[in-house]
Amino acid sequence: MSRPGEFLNRTELDHSHEIIRELTTLIRQRLAPPMRFVKLEGDAVFCYADGTTFRDGERLVEMVEACYFDFSNRLLDMARGTTCRCNACASIGSLGLKFIAHYGSFVIERDDGREDLAGPAIILAHRLLKNTISGGGGPQAYALFTDACLQHLPPSLALPAHIEAYESFGETKGGVHDLAPVLIAMREQRRVYIGAEDADVEITFDLPVPPASAWQYWVDPIERQRWACRQFGKDPDEVVRNARGRYGSGAKTHCGHGPGPVWGLRECVDWRPFEYFSSHTTTPVAGAFLRPQAATETVEFQPLGEHGTRIIWRFRIANRRRLSLLALRVFRPFWLAFWRRAGAALVSIIEEDAATLGVDEQAVSERSIA
Repeated sequence: MSRPGEFLNRTELDHSHEIIRELTTLIRQRLAPPMRFVKLEGDAVFCYADGTTFRDGERLVEMVEACYFDFSNRLLDMARGTTCRCNACASIGSLGLKFIAHYGSFVIERDDGREDLAGPAIILAHRLLKNTISGGGGPQAYALFTDACLQHLPPSLALPAHIEAYESFGETKGGVHDLAPVLIAMREQRRVYIGAEDADVEITFDLPVPPASAWQYWVDPIERQRWACRQFGKDPDEVVRNARGRYGSGAKTHCGHGPGPVWGLRECVDWRPFEYFSSHTTTPVAGAFLRPQAATETVEFQPLGEHGTRIIWRFRIANRRRLSLLALRVFRPFWLAFWRRAGAALVSIIEEDAATLGVDEQAVSERSIA
């Protein structure tokens, strides 16, 4: 967090520490998993991931943005909900959040069942916590991605350049992602959400991973191909990113899989990692006999305890005329059967990946950090 020293030094100790504890707990829950939690370092949460955790680096950016969104909303809730007039509770809104993301090699040290990391990359990541970004009118809430990390992020993520210099390391270059505009955009984004009462089709299945990991299995085209449409083709869905070069509202996905003429075009209209996303879809329902059906789908990711997710897929067709609704009744069982099979396949793949990861972790003591 940013400005924690000032917050702790000028406020009542018991209340200020309780506030910091609640916020660091929230941050940890939003980052790990898919990252691995190492330890708390005062007001800082130290996590890492190996180089395979984020196949598409945009998932890392989304995780950072979603974490800051939840952090900011929690600050608002805490400030509005307190009746205490002490300095600590009155100063909740002064707290900020910053992220440091670096990529490099390190060694995992294990002692009495606990992990810690060592190596020059780890030292540099810690030194970067003390930087000059916020000075001279710079952003107070930000993510600093070093150049080593930026090499694994989408090229479209154009960030203002920043340089820090440290003894023994020389210059470290990176890009600064200002999170304040991201927060405003996420709060102002129009909601498009198909609830249970509006859905024509709804199916639910549970996954043994938290929402951030489940999200990656669902939205990453390569991961999705492993379980959703693997019986129809080997190529992943084609994705056209939005005007910002990102997944999210305005991005389009073309699915050419399926028997015969079945295909699908999705345009994302509401994107809220790792809560839900909604898309306008177009897909034929009965070959040449019916024109392509326009519909809206919502895929929701509900937490199940600390390590599980309930996926709820809902679908509503736009055309409410009799013939369209009749076609829906005919094909509804096929949709349900498809998603049940796909959900079972996804659970199996997640379990296989977890088993493989466990073997790899026992065999490898040096890896990359993202």
